[in-house]
Amino acid sequence: MNLTQLYKYRNLATTGKWKELEELFNKSIQLQHIGASINLSNPEQPQVHIAKVEDYHLGGIGSDAVHGGTIAAVADLALGLLGLLHYKDGMTATAQLTVHYLKPFRTSSLTATAITQKVVGNRVFGTVELFNDKNEMCAIAYGALAKGISM
Repeated sequence: MNLTQLYKYRNLATTGKWKELEELFNKSIQLQHIGASINLSNPEQPQVHIAKVEDYHLGGIGSDAVHGGTIAAVADLALGLLGLLHYKDGMTATAQLTVHYLKPFRTSSLTATAITQKVVGNRVFGTVELFNDKNEMCAIAYGALAKGISM
């Protein structure tokens, strides 16, 4: 992504054009590569969804559970989406992420929902809950975003 694209994303976020921003994200090579999409219908609780878990999402040799790296990547993306509400202050970036794996993700789909817990200075603290296709929480992540990063 180049600087022009970053300015476009920032402008869409600061003007509340969530549907347009969602479409740009969902067309991005990054999200297409991991088979994910985002939902910004409620930008205060952004979601990341993998509609169909594929073999490349699975971990280990012969494992039928989603790989921990995939889970962490989805959690990081969901947490990062919380930063969109703060783009008026500058860009954001993950400063810290801790993932707690509660049970194996043996599932056909995966959904993550992020929620802001607190904003302190230039940090946005959030929680990401990750659910399987039976709506069981299989992982929870806690993290912080740095905000106000100038481009």
